[in-house]
Amino acid sequence: MKRINTFVVAGLLTAMAGTVLAASGNSPFQLSNRLRLGYDDNVYQSGGEEGQPSKKDSFRIIEEIEILVNLNLERTYLGLRYRPSFLWYSDRDDDDSDFLNDLDLNFIHNFTPQLALSLNDTLRSSQLPELQDEEFVVREDDDNIYNSAVATLSYKLRPETRVDLSGRHIMLQYQDDVNDDNSYYSVVGGLTIRQQLASLTTVMVDGRYQTVVYDEASADANRDSQSLFGGLGLEQTFSPQMIGTLRGGIESRDYDDEGVDDNTKPYAELSMTFLPSPATRLTGAASYSIYQSDVARYLSQDRTYFSLSLAHDFTAKLSFYVSGAYTLSQYQADYSLDEGLTDEDENSFLVSMRLSYRVNRINWIEAGWQFVKLDSDVLNRVSYDRNRFDVGWKIQLF
Repeated sequence: MKRINTFVVAGLLTAMAGTVLAASGNSPFQLSNRLRLGYDDNVYQSGGEEGQPSKKDSFRIIEEIEILVNLNLERTYLGLRYRPSFLWYSDRDDDDSDFLNDLDLNFIHNFTPQLALSLNDTLRSSQLPELQDEEFVVREDDDNIYNSAVATLSYKLRPETRVDLSGRHIMLQYQDDVNDDNSYYSVVGGLTIRQQLASLTTVMVDGRYQTVVYDEASADANRDSQSLFGGLGLEQTFSPQMIGTLRGGIESRDYDDEGVDDNTKPYAELSMTFLPSPATRLTGAASYSIYQSDVARYLSQDRTYFSLSLAHDFTAKLSFYVSGAYTLSQYQADYSLDEGLTDEDENSFLVSMRLSYRVNRINWIEAGWQFVKLDSDVLNRVSYDRNRFDVGWKIQLF
């Protein structure tokens, strides 16, 4: 709770800073409010099976404020986005409200034409979380805080050669002792050398080290690990409308549990962006890698991920967005804490749509739908599906 209060204070300070800037006459500050009425057909994320809570639907109200600051100076850019949300459910008996916080920071400073520093931070506080569309990770039902901070120092050795030195800290912290085994932090350090071969082609050499620590885990649940990555990448501009990036290599993960062998597997990442017209944007991504396990008795998972999104403006006032994601999580008995566990699979699906109509300069009407589904073979994991619909009104106040 103390951390959540910290986020609220951070948001208020952001708002105050934005207000001061707004008063100066050249404001990079924006403030908007969204009020939505919705319906949730499975508030307890239940599969409706014997021994589980019955499926229960509920009407809900979502009140959301969004504070944006975009500050462009001669050599510095600062972007801040803070979004507190309050959700009220009419038929969720145990707890009829949630309070969520989202905070994003982007900072870039160019010391010289050759040397630049970038900082990016993503912070989320959630209550009774479902499938997450940010990292698309299935999490346990409990209040949690997730934070990912990345710093990158870029230096141009020559006009066509750049070196990126980066560090990242990831933290997932549950607020309930029941889920302490899944609280962890991870520290990552990496080096990337980028070489532009032609005006449209860039090749990359990647090296990375990562450590994962489950600092609240019980004595018989040591899932700590260290990993080394090495690989190559290619970035290609096929046309002014299409850009693609491919990365691949080998990861070797060493577990602190002496009874488990090292895990060495290939990893790969692919992303594409296609702009067939000024009104349409299509993006896709796919990846395969060893990934942190969110099932307490497994040390890691083999994760395959696909996503696709489409944004289209029918007119200057009417816009549409649809996205989908699929994750296959494979848990292997060879990388588990219990001899009795077997190889198990878990499939996660996410589909969301949103239609927005701009009534005038400051008012929008919106309608949305989100579908999430978890199909799991893992012992004691609940398979479920969930639909949520909403209609709402957005107003830009500043």
